[in-house]
Amino acid sequence: MSTLKKMSRRSLIRTISFTVALIVALTASSISAFAAARAYRTTVEYSYQRALSQLSEYINNLNTTLEKGQYASTPKQIQGLSSKLWQDAGYAKTAISQLPVSINEIGTTNKFLSQVGNFCIALSDRVASGGTISDEELETLDMLSEYASSISEQLRKMVSDVENGSLRIGEVSKTVKNNMDKQDTPNIENGFREIEDGFTDYPTMIYDGPFSDHIQQQKPKLLQGKSQVSVDKALQVAKKTTGASNLKHSGDSNGNLPCYEFTDGSVRASVTKAGGVLNYFLNSRSVGEPKITNENAIKLAQKALSDMGMNGFKYRYFSINNGILVVNFAATQNGTILYPDLIKVGIALDDGSVVSYDAKGYIMNHHKRDFPKIVVSEQEARENLSKRLTVVSQDLAIVPSDGLSESLCYEFSCRGEEDDQVLVYVNVENGMEEQILIIIDDETGVLAI
Repeated sequence: MSTLKKMSRRSLIRTISFTVALIVALTASSISAFAAARAYRTTVEYSYQRALSQLSEYINNLNTTLEKGQYASTPKQIQGLSSKLWQDAGYAKTAISQLPVSINEIGTTNKFLSQVGNFCIALSDRVASGGTISDEELETLDMLSEYASSISEQLRKMVSDVENGSLRIGEVSKTVKNNMDKQDTPNIENGFREIEDGFTDYPTMIYDGPFSDHIQQQKPKLLQGKSQVSVDKALQVAKKTTGASNLKHSGDSNGNLPCYEFTDGSVRASVTKAGGVLNYFLNSRSVGEPKITNENAIKLAQKALSDMGMNGFKYRYFSINNGILVVNFAATQNGTILYPDLIKVGIALDDGSVVSYDAKGYIMNHHKRDFPKIVVSEQEARENLSKRLTVVSQDLAIVPSDGLSESLCYEFSCRGEEDDQVLVYVNVENGMEEQILIIIDDETGVLAI
C-alpha cells in the first residue's frame, strides 16, 4: 500500500511537472509568436512610412520642376525638365502602389501623375521640332503646379502625423472597419480623400545642392602637383587656421581626398595630406539663443575667410540650422563666378564665432579656367528667356554640366509674374538654358533649388 502511494505520488509529481513544462513551452511559444508578429507589423509599418515619405519627396520634386517649367523657353531645358517630370511621376506612382490604399480612393491622383508626365513630354517633343508653347498651355502648367503644390503640402502633413504618432499607416484597415461611423478618424485613406477632393477642376501636369553632386568621385584639382606634408606640419595648419591650440592627431582618412584628422573635445579638423590645406573644421558645441543678426553673421563669415588668406570669394546664399548660419561663398576668376568652387563658413548666432568650415568643393574643383569664346551676346541670351521673366541683374558664371563638365553661362537674376525670384543660366556658346533655379527666401535662409 505504501509502495502504491509512493508510485501515485511520483506519477502525480511527474504529471504536474509535465503540465508545468507544457505550459511554459506554450507560453514561450506564444510570446515568441507574439514577438514575431509584432516585429512583422513593425517592419510593415516602416515600409509604409518609407513609401509615404518617398511619395511626399517625389511630389515635392514635381512641384519644383513644374515651377521651373513655367520659365523654360529653349528645347534643351524643356526636354530636361520634362524628362525629370516623367521620372518623378513614375516614382510617385510606384510609391503609391506600396501603400495600403484602395485604388478607388486615388483614381484622380493617379490620373494626375500619368497626365503630368505625358503633357510635358508632348510639349518637349513639339519644341524640339521647332514649335512653341502657347499661352493656354502655360496656363495649364500653372494649374498643374498649383495642384502639385497643394498635394505636396497635404502629404507633408500626413508624413508629420505619422512621425508624431497620430497616424499609423499599417492599422488603416482595422481602423476603417472599427470606426465606420467616425468621420474624423485619422487614417491615410482619409488623407488621400482630401487630396482627391482637391481636384475640383482638374484639366483632361542652394546653390549648394544642384552644384555639388558632381564632385564626389573626381581627383582634387587644387592639390594637383602638391607634395605631401608631414603630420606635424598639418597640425600647425589646423591650429593656426582654427585657433584650437590643443588639437591632437587622431587618425587619417583616405579615399579621393586623403587627409590628416585632428580632435580636441568637441572640435574636429581635417587637413589634406597633399599641400596641407584645411579641408574642414567643426566645433560641435551647444549653441545658445541667437544674439547676432543674419547680416552681421555674413560679415563675420566674410572676415573669417579673409583672415585665412582666402580672397576673391563672392557671397551667394546662406542657411540657418540649430542656431548656426552657414554661408556659401563661390570663388571667382576675373569677375566670373565659379559655382563648383564653393566654401561654406558656419557662424554661431549666439556669439558670432566660427563653428564650421567646409572647403571640399573648392579643393576638388578649383583651378585656373580657360574660358570659351563668347558666341551669344548678352542681349541675344536675354531674348531667349521666358516672356514671363523680368531681368533684375546679370553676371557671368561657371556652372557644372552633365558628365563632370562645366559651362560658361550668363546668370540672369529675374522676377517672375508672381514675384518669384528665379535664376536662369544661359550658355554663352549656344544660347541654351543650362539651369533654372528658384530662390527660396524664408526664416531658414536664402537658397536656390
